[in-house]
Amino acid sequence: MDLWPIVGGAIFATLVVGCGGGDAPNGASSSHAQPSPNQAMPVETAETSVGIGVRGASAPEPPLRIIVGGDLLPHRPSLISPAAIGNALAPLGSLFGKADAAIANYEAATGEVGDKTERLAYAAPRGWLSALHDAGLKGVTVANNHTCDLGESGLSATLEAAPASGMLALGGDARDPWAPQVLAMRGGHTVCAVAWTTLMNSQGGCARSKQLAVAPPGRVGNAKIDRAIARSLAECDATVAIFHGGQEYVPQTSTILEQAKHAADSGADAVIIHHPHVASPVVVHETRDGRKVPIFASVGNLATNQGESWKPSMFPVMRTNRRLVCVNGWTRLGVLADLAFSFSDDSVRLDWGFHLSWTDNQHAQDRKVAVPKIETRLLDPTADRVIIDRLKEDTAGPNALFSDPCWFERAGANDARCSATFAHTSRFSEAAAMVEPVGKSPAAKAKKPSHKRSPRR
Repeated sequence: MDLWPIVGGAIFATLVVGCGGGDAPNGASSSHAQPSPNQAMPVETAETSVGIGVRGASAPEPPLRIIVGGDLLPHRPSLISPAAIGNALAPLGSLFGKADAAIANYEAATGEVGDKTERLAYAAPRGWLSALHDAGLKGVTVANNHTCDLGESGLSATLEAAPASGMLALGGDARDPWAPQVLAMRGGHTVCAVAWTTLMNSQGGCARSKQLAVAPPGRVGNAKIDRAIARSLAECDATVAIFHGGQEYVPQTSTILEQAKHAADSGADAVIIHHPHVASPVVVHETRDGRKVPIFASVGNLATNQGESWKPSMFPVMRTNRRLVCVNGWTRLGVLADLAFSFSDDSVRLDWGFHLSWTDNQHAQDRKVAVPKIETRLLDPTADRVIIDRLKEDTAGPNALFSDPCWFERAGANDARCSATFAHTSRFSEAAAMVEPVGKSPAAKAKKPSHKRSPRR
């Protein structure tokens, strides 16, 4: 029997302790010269990249661009309405619109919270997913520790509401949650995602549902990841692994980073992790076959009421308790992974970087407002210098993000760290034997039968 960590109420109690004026999930009071922020990755990158070829009579296909962000938290009352989450993401609409797919983590079950619901349950009304679609998202990861907060009915509602809202549900499916999902396709080339969670809250049968992709750290979980990525490599030209894991409000753990590296060694071309609610720096992992794979160790929050009382006049965290969420400034900083895949006959080039997001919260300035206005925008290295300098005073924080040459909004020269070229993904014959698909996945159905790829060496 597969086992995974069961996260108890004692751990989650730190989500809302302390400060008044904030809100808990159920309404309980608690507390390189890179493109400019709104520009798409330049097509010239694909035309001049190693392995892509030179400019010819006909222009090459533009890159397939994928943006992946962090946790979307339906805090009550500030973010529970569809209008509130739509308004919160509105400043990012232009950025999302320039991507072929924008993805974030749906940290919730779908449904209404009743009087007997667990106090720290996250639940969003059905209209939330439609609002996310209207805000520019193409899909959400649904495999996370809060997806069963309303039990099996809440999970079923999510899996029904996502496609009804025009959204991909990654890591969850009534039939095959491990199936690779096509994020974007052009010119016969596909970029797919495989998603899973390493942990679940204790919610009985739902937490053991076969409708969710769950891979605990260790041998059993790694075997599941191997099979899923093998299948994606056989059906897609590039694979992005997205998963939920780590510990809250601290840097990403070595255990979770080892699983991320395993996913990269198995064939993932980029790995993105969420759950800690605070960001961690990006790690570049050189795989056994020589590829350099970016691992976004934690992308933090994308839209949240966490950190609602923090101001730049304060130290980034409570020195004696980093888990005092309402005054943890790092919970308002997010990472948006930005991946551009370009294809040639025998290779794939990944040009990658990230944007830093910042969540403005009206509560920090006016605690009398019952439903504070919340907006997430791109962090500006110049205009937001006061915020950045204050955050950097916390030497235990993810300060490497601010000096990373792959931060798009940061002035600087192109850096070799932010790109990689590798052979077309395909599965070795022995790995192909691991694949036992349940019917054809969406990726397999989208793939042209005539498209062939050379094995990864």
